[in-house]
Amino acid sequence: MEKKALLGRIRSFYDHAEEYLLVGSLIVNVLLVFVQVIMRLSKNSLTWSEELARYIFIWQIWLGSSIALKYNEHIRVTLIFSFLKNKRVQAFISFLADMIWFLFCGYMAVNGWELMQSMAARHAVSSGLGLPLTYVYSIFPIASILVCVRLLSVLWVDIKNLFGPQPDESEKGGMNT
Repeated sequence: MEKKALLGRIRSFYDHAEEYLLVGSLIVNVLLVFVQVIMRLSKNSLTWSEELARYIFIWQIWLGSSIALKYNEHIRVTLIFSFLKNKRVQAFISFLADMIWFLFCGYMAVNGWELMQSMAARHAVSSGLGLPLTYVYSIFPIASILVCVRLLSVLWVDIKNLFGPQPDESEKGGMNT
């Protein structure tokens, strides 16, 4: 029982940490852009704010992909499901699509790590902030791993749908899934 409680707390922290990080970064980004607008109106623009806002925005997009998966908000082409009435075939196609997505994210994690190492070896820094680009590009493996973790539970559901018992039409109760 204690193990389940610990896993539940870890999952809750994981779920909420991403959201808090995204909301916090949105607030910082809005304030940063607002300050930059005010500074430009007074003819004293900041040289680094646009670059920092861009990097924060890139991080928001990549971290947002994990949150979008959590709420099942990614765009999917589901037209094929309207032509296929067999639930097992639908489950297989869903599993195949999610597995390709998982493999792609694994590929992105590995190549993102290699990109980070390349930037670190070259001591590449951003032009305005002088920020090591390793920090900027670290979002690729981080977000890809986060999406992979979320996709594991999606793949588990896909496998249960693929190999589990299929409901009869009479058991559906009129719901189309």
